[in-house]
Amino acid sequence: MKKFVLYIAWILLSSSLNAQAFQQEFLDPSDVRTAYRIKEFKILLHSDETVFPINTLLTEREYIETSGYRIQLISTQDRDEAMRVKAQADKNYELPVYVDFEPPNYKVRIGNFAKQEEAMRFQEIMQARGFKFAWVVPSKIVIQK
Repeated sequence: MKKFVLYIAWILLSSSLNAQAFQQEFLDPSDVRTAYRIKEFKILLHSDETVFPINTLLTEREYIETSGYRIQLISTQDRDEAMRVKAQADKNYELPVYVDFEPPNYKVRIGNFAKQEEAMRFQEIMQARGFKFAWVVPSKIVIQK
């Protein structure tokens, strides 16, 4: 009986070691990470020109999505709180403000920073202005081409 228990333990141990080897091979960063593809964006405007006149300066701009940084102002499970913080940031800052929902949290993020140093400087400003827990997060950003 003792041999049987040792044999089963050996099988379990060897299979877990093999599983770890396969998992490490699968999660090799050179296999998983690929170069980020750049996409082009155009501004969508309402088609009723009497209500929303078309600004030709804006329609001629081209935008790309790329890797960058944003400042996360708050992470909360309360949607209303997230929308209040977004409205406050929209009112006080000219940077774009985003609300991302990653269940179960709503994350309010601001800005499109290409360099981490720029984002860190703005993080300090946001912390000084009352967002104590503001922090820099890697994100896909939209910038003018």
